[in-house]
Order: sequence, then C-alpha cells, then structure tokens
Amino acid sequence: MRFSAKKRRLPKLLQAEHGATLVEELMTVAIISFGIVILVAMITTGVVGVRTVDDKVLAESLARSQLEMIKDAAYEADPGTSPYPSVTPISGYIVSVSIEYWNAGSGSFTPTQRNDGLQKITVTVSAGGTNIVQTAAFKVDR
Repeated sequence: MRFSAKKRRLPKLLQAEHGATLVEELMTVAIISFGIVILVAMITTGVVGVRTVDDKVLAESLARSQLEMIKDAAYEADPGTSPYPSVTPISGYIVSVSIEYWNAGSGSFTPTQRNDGLQKITVTVSAGGTNIVQTAAFKVDR
C-alpha cells in the first residue's frame, strides 16, 4: 500500500510545477536580444574610434616626417624654383606644404616671397578631402 501512496503523490508534484508562459519566453528573448544589440553597438563604436585614432597618428607621423626633411635641408630663398624635399605620401593621404615669409618691415609673415631669412613652413595632411593634421615650424637662414 505504501507503494501506491507514493504513486499518487508523484502526479500531484508534477501538477504543481508550471512551465514558462509564452509571454515570459518572449520577454527573455527580448532582453537577451537587447543585450546583444548593445554589445554590437559598443564593438562598432570601438572599431570606429580605433580607426580614427590610427588615421590621426599616421597623419601626424607624415607631417612630422615632412617637417624634419625640410629642417634637414639647406635653406632655400626661393622654394618655388628649388623646392624643399618631400615625403612620399601613403596611399589615400595628401601632404601639402605652404611657406610664408618673414617681412622684417611689417613684422609679420606674408605669402609674398621675401628673403629676410625666416620662413614659416606649414604642413597639412589630409585624407578624403578632410584635413586631419596641420602643423608648422620655422626655417632660418643660417
């Protein structure tokens, strides 16, 4: 008789347990999906940030290399006829150099060529039509 009493209790225990409803299951899937979407958005933002920093670091390196090449070269009174050396740009990047000349009379730099012994060299590195880095240095006739 004992055995039959246990047999009767077992179905009651199983009847007391209820499975998850469809709404509960859908909420669980929605919460997990939301977490995955947030994770993917964070990864995408990180990748874009790293790419932007890489572009800037590469552009700064190109600009510094160009300025160092100009600093190492001999002073040119007329860089239009005898230009300063230039770096070989990396594919997708444009390195441009502009020179302003010191005007001792006015005490300022001017784009008009003069030979007062001081030049302001500005190097701009751009990619995709956007200026990434612009840096300047001075070249003195010694």
